[in-house]
Parts: sequence; structure tokens; C-alpha cells
Amino acid sequence: MAGRHALLIATETYADPALRRLTAPGGDARALEAVLRDPSIAGFEVTTLIDRPHHVVGAAIGEFYRVRRRDDLTLLYFTGHGVKDDDGSLYLAMADTRRDSLMFTALAAELVDRAMAGCPSRQKVLVLDCCYSGAFPAGKLVKAGTDVHTLERFQGRGRAVLTASDATQYSFEGDAVVGSAARSVFTRHLVAGLQDGTADLDGDGDVTVDELYSYVHERVVAEMPRQRPKHQSDVEGRIVLARNPRWTVPEYLRHGLASPIAADRLVALEGLKRLNRVGNAVVRERTAAEIRKLAEDDSRMVSGAAVAWVAEETVAVPPPARPEPVIPAGQAAAPPEPVVVPPQVPPPVAPAVPRAARVAPAVPPARPLPKTPTPGEDGSEREVAVRNARFYFGSVGLTLVLLVAVLTVGVPGWLLLLLGVILAYFLVLGVLSLRRHSK
Repeated sequence: MAGRHALLIATETYADPALRRLTAPGGDARALEAVLRDPSIAGFEVTTLIDRPHHVVGAAIGEFYRVRRRDDLTLLYFTGHGVKDDDGSLYLAMADTRRDSLMFTALAAELVDRAMAGCPSRQKVLVLDCCYSGAFPAGKLVKAGTDVHTLERFQGRGRAVLTASDATQYSFEGDAVVGSAARSVFTRHLVAGLQDGTADLDGDGDVTVDELYSYVHERVVAEMPRQRPKHQSDVEGRIVLARNPRWTVPEYLRHGLASPIAADRLVALEGLKRLNRVGNAVVRERTAAEIRKLAEDDSRMVSGAAVAWVAEETVAVPPPARPEPVIPAGQAAAPPEPVVVPPQVPPPVAPAVPRAARVAPAVPPARPLPKTPTPGEDGSEREVAVRNARFYFGSVGLTLVLLVAVLTVGVPGWLLLLLGVILAYFLVLGVLSLRRHSK
């Protein structure tokens, strides 16, 4: 059975004094954990690491991806500081990270990418709510550029990546922070869209990665125009992150169902049928209930369409299996009911008939054979042989005339040979016919 697993990583406390001056993620990871754990929403198995050193987090990420199976859904979330060195390499800052020793005190993005690449899961989601900075003075960042290129660092099959931003907001002049960024609103909208189901943009009862990104992007940009979330996906099909716990029939369908015009109700019926076809179990149950109500509609057109749908669904759904009896604890199971087999009654035997009384079945008379004509009657063999002999010798004469005419004109030798063969052929047939006539 496919599993749903999430690993959430957050760092609020840093050993480096300069990093402590930046915006901390606060309770973002804890809020996301509560939503993902909720069985009525997402039902993930969640592990959360807060303020842990880089080697502990690295080992946890390696194990997280190593034990997954092909059909598992994995979600890795990081909130904190992403630090870019002078060569452009990206590191995720942990509690023990120092800006002057990123290689040995921070978690390299390259290692996270390699761990994801080795995971057999076909649905891997990576969410980065990072506040990016340059590790050294702003003048040195020209070499590596100000963009982080997060999506390029985590490309691969079976992955969907969401990031809150892709540009550096901070740099350092010694221990002085240069630049500023408001507290991230990315995770706040991420949690809200999952928690109340508002990220279910198509109303089918499920929240996919693509829907969640569209929902968060619109609200983050409206609130923080300078912050631009980004997204990339290379997966087969869609990744369903959560269910809409507050799903109801969409408002436009409710208006159609309440309309006094039969055509509007018929359009609403088609919308309900579509949602029943593409929605999850909750959506199918509720839309089916609405369609059954339309079977009592005062419009024949509407009620007929609803009744036809109900009839098709009744035929398509097999009858439920007979439930097993529930036996209270400590009580012995009742013996099975005996199966009563009716006695086998032999079939009636017809009375014996005396040998003398038996009558042999009547044999139908044989059909007379068709009459064969005898010699001397119409079409006798002698007359046929005479006619054939005349035809063949006539053909011999015509061929001789043609041969003489050709010799006087002068023709190729192959034509003379062909006429000779034809002459011999008719001569032989004529002789055979005469012999048959003489018998």
C-alpha cells in the first residue's frame, strides 16, 4: 500500500550571530505539521526537526529518501536561511552553521538533490520557504549573481518543487546585515489553503500540488508584490496532497439547481455528473445525493436525465459483500448453519415394452437415381466424336492456309514454329476423335 511521508525541517536558532539577526521561521513548521498529520485533510506520517545541527539533518534526509518505495508520496519541507557562497553553491543553514565554513557546517543543496535522485518514489515534493542571503560582502556577489536558481538545482524526474522566492534578500558587511525582508507569508498561505480547502480550485474535492501553488502564488503576490514564488514539476499525472475537508456543491451549481428554469437545472445536472466522475469519494457521495433529488424534478427532461444516470450507476456498482457477523469478546462463535440437501429422486423409468410389440421404424424409400442417356439418344458419344473431328480437321485446314500465306510474305522463324505447333495440336486432336468414332 502506498504511503504518505513528510519530513519538516526548521531552524529558529543559529550559532552565527549574524544569522540570528535575520527573520526566524517561527511556528511555520509546527502549523504545517498539524495540517499534514490531520487524517481528514492529508494523512501524512510527519517527522519534524527544529534547531538541529547539519549532520543530524543530513542523516535524517538520507534515511527519509532511502527507505521509500516506488508508490510512496514524499514531502520535504525546509524553512530557514539559504546561504549562497561566492562560487554560487547553495547551502541550507542549520543551527550550527557558520558563514565562514559553509562546506562543513551547513547542508549543501547538492547533497539533498543526490538523495532525491536515489529515491525510487515517483512522487517527490520539495517545498523551500527560504530567506536567501549571500555569505560575503555584496560586492563579491557579482561573480555568482543575485539569483539563487533554486529550480535548476533540484531538477529531476518525479519531482515537484515549490519555493517562496529565488533571489537573495540579504548580504553581509562583516557582521552587519545589508538588506531586509518581511516575514515570510508563503507557509502561512500554504497552511491556510490546505486547512480550509480553499486551494481546491477546480472543486473536485482534492488539492493537488499545482492547485496549491496557484493558490499560494496569487495570495503571496497580492500581499507582497516583490516576492515571487516559483514552481516546477516533472511527474506523471497529478500529485494529490490533501482532501478538501469543507467541500460543498460549488456555488454556481447551487444557483443552477435552485433556478426555476428547467434548462438551468439540466446544466447543473451535467455539472454534478462531471464532478461525480472526477471527484473523490466524498464528492461522489454528495453529488450522487443531489442527482437523486433531481429524479423527482417536475420537469420531465430533468427528471428523465437524472433517472437514467441513477439506473446506469445502479448497474455499474456491484452489490455489497455480505458482512461477517461480529462476535463479542469472550463468546464462542456459533456453529455454522447446517446445509440441508434435498433427497435425490431418481427420474421415472418408462415401462418395458415386450419384444414382440416392438415395431421397427419405417425406412423411407430410396430415391431413384437420375436416368443416364444411352447411346443413340440425343447427345450420344458417336455424334459428339464426329462433330469434334470435323472441328479439329477444319482448324488444321485453316492453319495450313495461314502457314502458306506467312511463308510467301516472309516472317520470323519463331512465328513459323508457333504455327507448326498449332497445326500439330489440332491434327492430333482430330485423329483422336476419329479413333473414338470408329469404336
